[in-house]
Order: sequence, then structure tokens, then C-alpha cells
Amino acid sequence: MFPPKKYLFTWLLVSLLFHNFAIAQAKIAIGESRIVPSKILQEDRSIQIYLPPSYQNSKIQKANYPVIYLLDSETNFHYLTGFIEKLSQGPYAYIPEMIVVGIVNTNRSRDLTPTPIIDKQTKQLDTKNSGGNETFISFIQQELFPWIENNYRTEDYKILIGHSYGGITALNILLNHTKMFDAYLVHDPSIWYDNQVLLKRFEATATTDLSNRRLYLTQAGEPFNNTELNAHFTANKKFQTLLGSGKFQRLNWQFKQYENEDHGSIPITGNLDGLRYVFKGHQINIKAVAAQPDLIENSYKKLSEDLNFPFLPTEIYIEKVARYLMRTGQMEQALGYLEQNLHSFPNSPQAHYSLYEYFHQIHQKEKAQTYLSQAIALGYPSN
Repeated sequence: MFPPKKYLFTWLLVSLLFHNFAIAQAKIAIGESRIVPSKILQEDRSIQIYLPPSYQNSKIQKANYPVIYLLDSETNFHYLTGFIEKLSQGPYAYIPEMIVVGIVNTNRSRDLTPTPIIDKQTKQLDTKNSGGNETFISFIQQELFPWIENNYRTEDYKILIGHSYGGITALNILLNHTKMFDAYLVHDPSIWYDNQVLLKRFEATATTDLSNRRLYLTQAGEPFNNTELNAHFTANKKFQTLLGSGKFQRLNWQFKQYENEDHGSIPITGNLDGLRYVFKGHQINIKAVAAQPDLIENSYKKLSEDLNFPFLPTEIYIEKVARYLMRTGQMEQALGYLEQNLHSFPNSPQAHYSLYEYFHQIHQKEKAQTYLSQAIALGYPSN
């Protein structure tokens, strides 16, 4: 029942404000925080998890995803997940959809440094606040990896991102636990730490085969090379020179110095470029697909060879290719991709429904109805 006319305007205004207020309360979530108990570290660790948009999509067949492990997550998680979501979407995706596992610090200097150093006050080795790198690495390998794999759908392709102390942690893993990760993004690492101990370990190692790992290494710009940071800059330059000497076989690496970025800002630009470096060749010109029927297959074959891991086009990507071809009137090619999706993902409600839409559009209603029935039986919403 509506209010009297003299109150009608007020009633409408209050209703509109209440409606807008309710809309304004909607939350935007980019991830979740989980607690992983660690016997190795003897403490609980907070882990931040980002799942790609398709992960919870009930219309497609469940899939597995590569994983990025992010150090110093408390300062990097928000912007990095935004990059990944943007770069992995649309028909021109530069990178695949990925899960992000961000590790939040408790005692950063303890976990992210390779050796204990002398405390200036006590003149004793400070093992409580430095040199815990190997223990921290054991936590990642023996506890965090299994926990993630038990709780989420993952592919066995892993990337590690580290900056500063996190950068020398990543390099320590690359040298001594090479196969833990497939690719490493290392930003302005603290090579200076403990009299350049990590650089000396790289120089002295007899292990020169780095198993087709990928390394994207960055350094802040020379304008920020002041007296206080000179040791930092010099050590990083020495490390770059060592990599360029050819000592390490089967290491695919790229170095870039960002003139306009300082030590704090460099991970932002570095991660954007580093992800595109690792997945170079992932982006495909969808407008060329009709004229080059083997373009997608050949592109993914080369990507898999380059990354030493079998990457395949996702159901959602092939769906977008097919719909682009349908929009441009290239129906025969579109049907081929829709049938490819159904063959690759036979339990996908969307793969069946898309074929229903295709045959409905070309007025083959009986065949369309068959695919619609199969889609609904697999859980596609009937309304």
C-alpha cells in the first residue's frame, strides 16, 4: 500500500536513498587470508590467496592453474593481483590466469637472509633476526607447497617473486634449490648483504646448470645511486656481470635497469614487465586466427617449448575465439573451435551450451535442443 500523496515524494526519496545505500555496501574482494601452521618455523603463518575469476565459474569444467609465490605479500599483494587479473583477461591475454600465494612476514630479516650477522650491540651472531633463510625455504617446500596443492587446484608451474631481501632469498633458491620454481622475478636484490655473501656463493659454485629456469632481474636507476646506496648498486652490477659471463648454462635471463624507479618503486614496474617476459608468446592476435588455422596450436606449442612445461589454451580462451568468429560471420571456423572445446572439456556445461547457441543461430533447432539438454544436465542454469 502506497503512502498518502502528500508523503509520496518523501517516501520515494527515502526508498531511493536506502536502495543506493544498500548498493554502496557491496564489497569488492580480491582475495582471502588463510593461516598455515608451521612446525618448521614453530609459528602460524598468514597467507594471502588470490584466485582468478574463472576459478569459481560453475559453467565451465574445473581447471588447474599455475601459481605465483609472492614474498613480502603485505606490501605487494594488492597491486600485483590487479596486474595479473588485467593481463590475463580478454582475447589478448599476455599471461595465463594464475593463483597468487602471498607470504606475509613475521620476522622479515630472519627469514629472508642467508647468513646470521653480528649484532652491533652484543657483538654476537644474531640468529634470532638473521640467517634463517634455509629454514624458511624448508617451510615453503615441505609445508606450504603441500598445503596449497591440497586446498587449491594447481598446475605444477611455479613462479617466485622477491624484492630486496626477498630478492636474495629468490636467488638463494635459484642457486641451491633450482627446481623449486620454474621462473624467478628478482627486483633490486640486496646482494650487498653480509659482505656480498650470496655473490661469492654464485662465483664459487660448481653448479652451473640451472635447468631451463627463467630469471627476470631488475635494478633501480643510476640517479638513485648515492653514497649510502653505492655498495648496493655496486654489488648488483657485479652480479649482473657474473650472469653475463656465461658461467651458468640453461638459464634464460633478462636484466633491466629502470632509470626512473628507486628501490621502493621498482617492484611495481618490474613485475609488470617480468610477467610479460616469462610468458612472451602467450598473447595471440585473435583477428589472425581465421586466416591462420594453426596459429593457436603453434603458438602454444612454442610457448610450451620455451617454458619447458605443457601449456594449453583454456576453455574460456577458445570460447572467446569462437564467439569472435561468430560475430564476424566466420561460422565454419567458429564451429571447429566450439567442437574443440567440447572434446577437450566434455564435462563443461558452457561447452555444450555454446554449441546450443551456435545451432540455434543457424536454425538447426533439433540439434540445438540436444546440446541445451546436455548443458542443463551438467548444471547450466535453466532459467
